[in-house]
Amino acid sequence: MSKIIFKRDDILKAVEYCMNSVEKKSTVPMLSQILLDVSKKKGTLTSTNLDTSTIAQITPIECDEGVKITIPARYFYEICKGVRGDTIKIEYQSEHNIISVTSDKTNYNLPCGDVKDFPLVSAEVGEEVLIPIKRMIPFFKKLQFSMTDPNYNKVYSGVLLTQVTEEKKEVFEMVTTDIHRISIVTLDNFKLPVKEFSEGIVVPGKNFSEIVKIFSDVEKAHISIKEGKLFLRSDTVTFICRLIKNEFPNYRNVTGSPSQIEKKEYADINRRELIEGIKRVIALSTEEKIWAARFEFKGDALRMSASSEFGGSSSDEILVEKGFKGERAIGLNARYFLDVVSVIDDEKVRLVVEEGLRPLTVVEKGADFTYTHMVMPLRI
Repeated sequence: MSKIIFKRDDILKAVEYCMNSVEKKSTVPMLSQILLDVSKKKGTLTSTNLDTSTIAQITPIECDEGVKITIPARYFYEICKGVRGDTIKIEYQSEHNIISVTSDKTNYNLPCGDVKDFPLVSAEVGEEVLIPIKRMIPFFKKLQFSMTDPNYNKVYSGVLLTQVTEEKKEVFEMVTTDIHRISIVTLDNFKLPVKEFSEGIVVPGKNFSEIVKIFSDVEKAHISIKEGKLFLRSDTVTFICRLIKNEFPNYRNVTGSPSQIEKKEYADINRRELIEGIKRVIALSTEEKIWAARFEFKGDALRMSASSEFGGSSSDEILVEKGFKGERAIGLNARYFLDVVSVIDDEKVRLVVEEGLRPLTVVEKGADFTYTHMVMPLRI
């Protein structure tokens, strides 16, 4: 019988990392397992759903003999999360291929799978570059609502990561689009000397979401691209995912560069007042698929109006802190407008509204980033 003892917090953290790559469906039972591979001084937990893989490092407090087994992931996670003790002891009975999991006075017995059936997960990476990943993670909230549903268009269902030239300097951009809107985060002083980023790579949106969860507390991580896969590695965990073939549209042909947008006339509105005003004017449209609304800028006032499918109508007016020189008007899906205004961190929202059937542009400028969001207009 092999005996291994872990600190509860250490093994729970490693299992939480791996749960991101455990297969949620039961079509291939082995993909719902976690591979535990431990020697006397170090070990790993590995999970894969064939689309993504996670390898978490784990160091045992005590290990009398090395062991390599697969464990039902969901049950093991619930055990690690629920036990009372500070340590978790695992005893493997090879003759019966089961493990006994003990913490404090609580004990569980779990059947193991056949290690030979667990898919091979290679952590062999390409040329690695160290990146300040903590600068990227917080911006996902500004990007995620603009991604296309993969069932509708898989090509646009991810986050484009690319290095571009802006004002004779290189900047890093993250881009999402669902055709009706585009979100762009431009990071200054963020260079990735990897050739794939000059061409642009597309990380599937659901996988980028897992990256956010796994690396949320990490300052820096190693990144590499190899054979159509992205590898991200910190001291404690490695995350691997397939990339989508980059067929993103040339978004800058639509949006222009941040410096070009900055030269355009804009209006400033208090963010909280704008959010509350939009909610009031679409109160009769929330059951409808499209929250069509008209926004009219006249001097220091923004008048918003909407008509509902059952025949009702609404209007509201709020003050504009800085208005346009002339009158401007645009029709929008207010649901899309509310999405972007809700993720702006500034107290003011900067809006660019141009004459003709041109998109609405929302701009947020930080010390080392620019957030640009463009919403396509509606004919109202």
